[in-house]
Amino acid sequence: ASCPFGKASMCFPLEISAEAVVAAVGAATENSDAPVPVEVAGYTTQKTRAAGAHSLRLLVRGDPGLLQQGAYLVAVRTNPSAAWLIGLAGIRGNNVTDRKDAMEVVILARPDVKFTSVMYLPEETLQLLFPVRHMAEARFLKFLRPTQHDCPEQWLRDRLLRLANMVEEDFAPLSKGLNDVQTRLERHLRASSLSFQSGDAVGRSSVALPADHGDRISQEELGYWDEEMRLNTRCAASMNGGSRLDYFMSHLPA
Repeated sequence: ASCPFGKASMCFPLEISAEAVVAAVGAATENSDAPVPVEVAGYTTQKTRAAGAHSLRLLVRGDPGLLQQGAYLVAVRTNPSAAWLIGLAGIRGNNVTDRKDAMEVVILARPDVKFTSVMYLPEETLQLLFPVRHMAEARFLKFLRPTQHDCPEQWLRDRLLRLANMVEEDFAPLSKGLNDVQTRLERHLRASSLSFQSGDAVGRSSVALPADHGDRISQEELGYWDEEMRLNTRCAASMNGGSRLDYFMSHLPA
């Protein structure tokens, strides 16, 4: 699958270093547990796109074990002979069976031209690498944060950046002392069935704009901002339904 080189933009700097990727891939490769079968259900949800990223939606077809609903660092691969790709995943649980049956993954595997860091894969590449109904494999590497409901796109942008920073802090130090980390990253990404388009004439990576460029603020998000201005209270990013602040304050004039 073809993927252009890219560098995360300053307005949405979602990326992790080559050192963090190499260490996380090592953890996935050394894991002796059987991979969990997953089926490709689709791609970027509206909220993730509005937050500025692209994603892969997967149905969990195997038994992932006892997982807490929330955000995870995961590894996904197209088939047993391919290399693992690292991603930030949100796990969804079934309210009836409490089984964790689906997840949305922002896969971090688009490198800059020097292979010093990776950002999220564009949806066009995801579609080539993981066609709908394709059976792939996943591993859950690390629990990061519990689920938080009923939050706007701005919150998700901030959360993705915090999750990436957690991965960076936990895994990058594990690659300390390794030689040729960039070469290792390039070799690994190519082994995952990715191929890369050349950079520009002087070997630079183009800055990749967020997925929501041109329309970065939704009406829902403006509503939260208006709530903060009127009530001088920030969204707690954990309230939902009748517990939400704007549910009780809906009688106030706009």
